Amino acid sequence: MALQTTQPFRPIPPTRSPQATARLAWLILTLSTACFLILCALLGYGLWHLWASVTGPQGGNTLEAYTNAVSRIYAGEVRPIAVPLGKAVPLHEGETVQVEQRAPAGTAALMTLWEGSTLQLYAGTRVTLRRLQATLYSERLREVVLEVPAGRLLLGVARTGTYQEVRFVVQTPAALVELDPGGNYLLRVGPGTEVAVRLGEARLWVAPDRPPVRVVSGEKALVTAGTPPQVEAAQWQLLRNGDFAQGLAYWNFRSEQTADGGTVEATYLLDQQRIGEDWVWTLGLSRKGGTEDRCLAILSQKIGEDLSPYLSVRLELDLRINYQSQSGGGPLGVDYPFNVAIRYHDAQGDSRQYIYGFYDHTERGAKTDFPGTEGEAHLVPHYRWTHISLELLDLQPRPVFLDGIDLFASGNDYESWIANVSLIARIGYGP
Repeated sequence: MALQTTQPFRPIPPTRSPQATARLAWLILTLSTACFLILCALLGYGLWHLWASVTGPQGGNTLEAYTNAVSRIYAGEVRPIAVPLGKAVPLHEGETVQVEQRAPAGTAALMTLWEGSTLQLYAGTRVTLRRLQATLYSERLREVVLEVPAGRLLLGVARTGTYQEVRFVVQTPAALVELDPGGNYLLRVGPGTEVAVRLGEARLWVAPDRPPVRVVSGEKALVTAGTPPQVEAAQWQLLRNGDFAQGLAYWNFRSEQTADGGTVEATYLLDQQRIGEDWVWTLGLSRKGGTEDRCLAILSQKIGEDLSPYLSVRLELDLRINYQSQSGGGPLGVDYPFNVAIRYHDAQGDSRQYIYGFYDHTERGAKTDFPGTEGEAHLVPHYRWTHISLELLDLQPRPVFLDGIDLFASGNDYESWIANVSLIARIGYGP
């Protein structure tokens, strides 16, 4: 029987050195720590993002009324409460502000939102503050949603700060309007929605499935039911039939004798004449056969427009004076062969009139200055078409409500012709 021997146990030597094992352990520990820190950072960022996204209604909104035709309706209520004059009252999300139609011309009320945006409200305006939201613990997001079923507003949207997200929306019956921060906008809501941009950009949605219409500085867009928005220059023609293509439609003519016993009436004439390269309708104011008596030939049109939202209201026309029997403005300085009278109300509600007189010659004994400060006179070439341009908002006191204009001739005998009469209002300073 063979004797079996057993080999003694010998441990297998390690495949790496103790130094390599220590380095591996430190690597694993470092990676674990880095992953832990990354997870902590992601968790912190997520918590911060959640914290910074929490929004809530904002206080600090105020309303100041300039007329007793302004009222507010609290959220959930239906009864309007009159707003006291000369006192800023707080406004909150869900409330409604309304201005009655009887409010006088000019800004009837001023709303100031917590983030700095302003709303000037005019007669017949109703605004509901649907959302006045912002992030509670950061300045990341702010949102304003207004509902305007009717009226006219001048909106100044506050500028945005760094990394801010801003949404300023106006809901109207015909369109949803989004306004860019830092802009200035005129909004009219009636049978349709009209948005004019003085500064900034507006976007209009008429349907959810249609792309928005962009309106930039110097433009306006009009949206009516069933029609796409029409974008054009931000200006308004306040005068009707200024080219006399419809004869005297919208105009009123009268011959007005003074108290000196005259009997010869003034008349008007309609004729097509050439001005530059174009043949246009022209209207003449004429009187022949007067001796030393005075008579006025007056052509009037009612305007009835609140001018306060505009930066420019310019009256333009072409004028030709063929004849004037008196020199300058006559011995009293009030009888010119052609005049423009601006009838308006100022910011105090006072009725005023300012007259521009035009003449083609003068001599000793005649005056060319209106008595007082309610008029001015200008010399124009004789028997030659001259373009006249008058900025109405340069008048002092500044016009707030334009009642109408009178185009008239005054004196003994005269013959003056006018054409291409326009009255353009702009919310920006245009050419």
